[in-house]
Amino acid sequence: MRAVLIAISDRPGFTPEGGAKAPVGRPLVLRQLDFALACGCEEVLALGDPDSPEVTMLARAARSRGAIVRMLGDAHGLLGVLNTADELLVLAADILPESPLAVKVLSVGPGVLVLPADVAVPAGFERVDRDLAWAGAAVLPGTLVERLAELPRDSDAPAALLRIALQARVPERMLADTVLPDGSWLMADSGVVPLQADGWRRQQLATAEPFDGTGRLAQFVIRRWPTYVRPNRRTIGALYAGGVLALVAAVILAWYGFPAAGFALLAPSALASAVAQRLQEIDAGPFARRKERSRGRAILSWSLDGALGLCGALAIGGAWLGRVFPPLVLIIALRGRPAAQRPRALAMLGDRMALAIVLAIATALDVAEPAIMVLALLFLLGDRMTPADR
Repeated sequence: MRAVLIAISDRPGFTPEGGAKAPVGRPLVLRQLDFALACGCEEVLALGDPDSPEVTMLARAARSRGAIVRMLGDAHGLLGVLNTADELLVLAADILPESPLAVKVLSVGPGVLVLPADVAVPAGFERVDRDLAWAGAAVLPGTLVERLAELPRDSDAPAALLRIALQARVPERMLADTVLPDGSWLMADSGVVPLQADGWRRQQLATAEPFDGTGRLAQFVIRRWPTYVRPNRRTIGALYAGGVLALVAAVILAWYGFPAAGFALLAPSALASAVAQRLQEIDAGPFARRKERSRGRAILSWSLDGALGLCGALAIGGAWLGRVFPPLVLIIALRGRPAAQRPRALAMLGDRMALAIVLAIATALDVAEPAIMVLALLFLLGDRMTPADR
């Protein structure tokens, strides 16, 4: 069995909901938990005040994901916890571990994760010798933990275990120093994640496809205004609420005879939702579970397409059957194949923000019906002529 020691120091900047001092809503300890579970840990040893909000939150999150949780008051609480066949993953209190490469390096067995000292020490990592610095993570055999009995109870457990590992000549495992500039491995200040770290922001933001205009614009917004567009619960909720309100307002405008304005309002609705989704990606980190997010994303996607269809029907005159049929065919054609499998021009046109703008212009020019029909035909023919495995 492999366990993880997560030591929670006194962090005055900690705010569980992500306030002004914690620009990222998902606290550091939960990101450390995600990393530990990705490394195969089945038990969480939480070292800190059991009544602190961080320890309580960590314990609840670990149990919800099937891990065993033990509360430790001091370094001697580790004595007798592990068997000789067990391993202990030790994490420095302020390490932000989000590199999949580190998971791979630590999966081979006991080892002290190290970085070149010349680049790691200026970044806040502890030097262990002239050439190397501790990267803030180590896997120790369970037998070495018992050496803590030789030290005072109030010892700094991660630091003490590091010294024990080095004295026992636990193998040093080099972590590529590229994890520092790309932001996937860094020391966080006072237990909160530094959103202003450019490398970390770039690493968290998945690269948008060239045809995903809305996604690329959302990335620009997050990078351009990081102080205001923060990946915390409050900002994400506000963006989703704004996107839904714009969507509802668009349908209302179309219902009352302003379909062009309705289509135009769907463009910022799509952008707000895209920004919120990408902030959720940053908030969750690379090791978090994604099932809940995928369900919410599907609901938003269908809601936006439904609003496009309703605005299209309200922009076309005549009987209801003739008004509903063209937008319905367009929506079916749009969802017939993933954008990545389409020619780039069609994929760019199928971007919902771009599509809303095109339809707003067509409606303002009083050619909404033929525009919708032509678009539907383009997507149907494009899918027919393009191999499915493109």
